[in-house]
Amino acid sequence: MSDDARFEWFADVMGVRAEDLVLELGPGPGASLVRVAARLRGGRIVGVDRSATAVERARARCAAEIEDGRVRVISGAVGEASAGELLGQLEGGERFDLVFAVNVNLFWTGPAVAAWAMVRECLAPGGRFWLCYGYGSPEGETTSPKPDTAALEKRAAAAGFECRVHASGDLLAAELGSRS
Repeated sequence: MSDDARFEWFADVMGVRAEDLVLELGPGPGASLVRVAARLRGGRIVGVDRSATAVERARARCAAEIEDGRVRVISGAVGEASAGELLGQLEGGERFDLVFAVNVNLFWTGPAVAAWAMVRECLAPGGRFWLCYGYGSPEGETTSPKPDTAALEKRAAAAGFECRVHASGDLLAAELGSRS
């Protein structure tokens, strides 16, 4: 199955807007970077990945988008990369309108205190944070195991976020809003 359907569904459910400043945590070889960048007209997306191989592949896959300024790909581990380093990829004082991750287990499997704090620092007021999961299609039945959303809701609450889960077919996306 092509990544097209799943990344298009993720972008739809996250409500990617043309002018958004977007941060993707762990984009791997960049398939999602390309899909989100295609929706941007004036916005930009920054991908941060801990794997040098993934960064190299994402830069190659996104060469045209990097050339026109819609995409940047940098090295760094989620939670270890500083918010300042990530925000430094934007113009002075800007923050990200949307932060998301696809199949990044860090948030699903452990407390990830530094990662949650980094996201909070990177988000603009009213910004959106999404954790997406799945390898299949938004159509039909679920065919693969999914992470425990109840555990994610508890971790999110501990980090000061409310969690609302959206699912379709073999995909799920957790919308994480900041608690006031």
